[in-house]
Amino acid sequence: MKKGLKISLIVIGVLIIGIVWFLLRGAGEGRHFSDVYKIYPDHCKKGLTEWDSGFDTRISIGEECYDTMMESGYPVGTCINCGDGICSEIESVCNCPEDCGPENSDYTSVEDFCDDYVGANTALASMCEEDTFDLSICKLCDWN
Repeated sequence: MKKGLKISLIVIGVLIIGIVWFLLRGAGEGRHFSDVYKIYPDHCKKGLTEWDSGFDTRISIGEECYDTMMESGYPVGTCINCGDGICSEIESVCNCPEDCGPENSDYTSVEDFCDDYVGANTALASMCEEDTFDLSICKLCDWN
């Protein structure tokens, strides 16, 4: 076999091994994963929780997590170490209630939430005024 062909085969083999290693290794804590974007691994490393952060529009108030039914469409998730007893910066009551408490919520009370949203020009406020989805978050405030 010619020397140039041997080198080419070795380079191709190394590239294939590198690509397979990248795809199988999984994403680490705080890193992204995606089934859509192939620049990211398609899963988290073993022991980490896959949080669909690109689609998550929930709001936490105290120890409760509320779905907003708002649209979000970024098909990339984030790997979190949920269950380790530490509420990291990217964890919350909504994505890791085992580690996070009310001090890690978006709002400490219903009153704080209502003060921010009632009368505000936001998609959630507009949606809750009509409440066609019968959302529990919309029942917290008097929207009129």
